[in-house]
Amino acid sequence: MKKILMITAVVVLVIAGGLGYGWMGRPVAEVFAVLRGEAMSAVYGTVKVQPAVRMMVRSRNAGTVRLSQTSAGVEIVAGMDVKEGWTLAQIESPELDRELVKVEAELKAGEERGRLGPPSLQLLKTAEATLGRLEKLAELRNAPASEVEKTRNEVLALRDRVKSEQVEIDRTLTVLREQAGALKDRKTRCNVKAPMEGVLAAISVVSGDLVAENSPLFLVCTRNYFLEGLVNEEDVGSLKKQMKAQVRLYSYPQQDFIAVLTDIIPAGENQRYAVRLSFEKPPDNLMAGMTGEMNIILSKREGALVIPTRALMSDRVFVVDGGLVKPRTVKTGLRSLERTEILEGLKEGEQVVVADLDTFRVGQWVRPVLVSR
Repeated sequence: MKKILMITAVVVLVIAGGLGYGWMGRPVAEVFAVLRGEAMSAVYGTVKVQPAVRMMVRSRNAGTVRLSQTSAGVEIVAGMDVKEGWTLAQIESPELDRELVKVEAELKAGEERGRLGPPSLQLLKTAEATLGRLEKLAELRNAPASEVEKTRNEVLALRDRVKSEQVEIDRTLTVLREQAGALKDRKTRCNVKAPMEGVLAAISVVSGDLVAENSPLFLVCTRNYFLEGLVNEEDVGSLKKQMKAQVRLYSYPQQDFIAVLTDIIPAGENQRYAVRLSFEKPPDNLMAGMTGEMNIILSKREGALVIPTRALMSDRVFVVDGGLVKPRTVKTGLRSLERTEILEGLKEGEQVVVADLDTFRVGQWVRPVLVSR
C-alpha cells in the first residue's frame, strides 16, 4: 500500500511539472483588456517646437570678431539669456580706425581754416580800404577817376574770389563731416548688440575669426514658442482653427499636452501642409527644436468600447481566450493614433494582442501578459 502511494505521488509530480513546463514554455503575448473610455477621430501629424520670433544677427562691418564676456569673465555661450541692446561682440577693424583718425584730422584742419576765412579775404579788406581812400581823394579832385574805377574793379573781383573760396571751404567741410559721420557710424556698428530680449540660440563664430560684412554671427530667439505641425494633404481639408490637439513630445514621452490650432498655412509642399498650434499649458524647460507627434481632434465620444490602435490588422484583431490565440473580425468607429473605437466584434474585458502581431498564428497557445496601453 505504501509503495502504491509513493508511485502515485511521483506520477502527480511528474504531471504537474509537465503542465508547469508547458505553461512557462509558451510565448508571451502582450494583451490589452477591452474597456470603455473616450474615443476620438483625429488627424495625425508631426510637430516641431519653434520660437515665436527668431532673428539672425549679422556683421555690419568686416574685421576680426571678439566675443563679449559674461560677468564671470568667460565668453558668452549658446543657450544663455540676453537682454535687448546687450553687446554680444566687437568687430576690430584697424583699417577703419586709421581711416577715421585721418578724416577727423582733416576735418579739424578744415575747421581751423574755416575760422581763418578765405585766403583772399585779407587782400579784399586791403583793396576795400584803398578804394575808400581813393573815393575820398576823388571827391577832392586829388585822384584820377580812372584809378578809382580800376581799384573798384579789383575789389569786385576780390569779392567774387572770396565768395568762391568760402563756398569751397564750406563744401570741403561738409564732405569731411559726412565722411567722419559715416566712419563713426561704421565704428558704432562694430558693437554687435542683441536685437531683442531672448535666448542666444546659436553662435556661428569664435573669437579671432575674420568675418566679411553681412556674415551671420548669432541667432537670437524669444522664449515664447509655438508648435509647427505637418499634416497630409488628404487630412488638411477637415481642419478648422481653434480645434484642440493632443501633443506628445519625444522629450516628454510619458506626458500628453493640449494645444489649440491657430493657423493653417495655405501653401503645401510634397503633399504636406503646415499648421501652427499654441500650447494651452506649455511644459517646463520647453526648447526650440523639440519634435513629436500630434492628434488634432475632429470628434469625441465618451463611454465607447476602445482598444489600442496598434492591436488592429485592418478589420481584424487577435483575441486570447483561455491561452489560445483566436482571430476576430471587428467593426471600427472613431480612430486616432492611440485608440480606436470598436462598434462590433468585441466585448468589454476581452483580451486583444497589442504587440508583435506578425509572430502569432491562429490556434497558438500563449502566455498573456496584461498591459495598460
